[in-house]
Amino acid sequence: MKFEYLRHHLRNKFLAGLLLVLPIFITIFLIRFVFGLFEKIFAKPSAAIFKVIGFPKLTTYHLPGILGLISLILITYFVGLIVTNVIGKKTIKAAEKMLSKIPLIWSIYNSSKQIMESLSISGKKAFRQVVLVEYPRKGIYTIGFLTSDAQGEIQMVTKQETVNIFIPTTPNPTSGMLIIVPKEDLIPLSMTIEDGIKAIMSGGMVTPPINEKALPLS
Repeated sequence: MKFEYLRHHLRNKFLAGLLLVLPIFITIFLIRFVFGLFEKIFAKPSAAIFKVIGFPKLTTYHLPGILGLISLILITYFVGLIVTNVIGKKTIKAAEKMLSKIPLIWSIYNSSKQIMESLSISGKKAFRQVVLVEYPRKGIYTIGFLTSDAQGEIQMVTKQETVNIFIPTTPNPTSGMLIIVPKEDLIPLSMTIEDGIKAIMSGGMVTPPINEKALPLS
């Protein structure tokens, strides 16, 4: 009995620790990899620039990750400048058209792009509130996003005050389904749209802090 308790205790605590430690290590690894890659690429060009502008001694000072971080920030900024003008947009569309013909690469790229768009400000404005809805049957609760009030023929034939709810999929919240639910059957949540998206993307591993009162439906 004691052995069984110890086994469950060790397993549960280990899994709990793993869920916290693993994302941290993955994050650190990716950051070090990206910064290190940029550092290797731009080490020699930056040294040459320092010599040209009259600061050759700067090439002897080295802070790990700083050059990679600065390079990443500058490149990201200039890429943003390029893709926001007309020529840049056309170039991106042409490149995406080429990528769409390579199934594996396109799948990874397109999924990443959709996730980033869903976390952007423009994506958040599409949702009004996070709600719980009993779906796909009574007794099973699903996180959904209130998008708008049902109107027109749908509202007329249901004879109830209904709303449109977007039910996202895990881990990609940009795909999902639309369901139409009576307003009275929804449970409003006080978590932000961003917190709701994070909970869905993580499969429930990231849980937003509890607020004392749920907000009324907006």
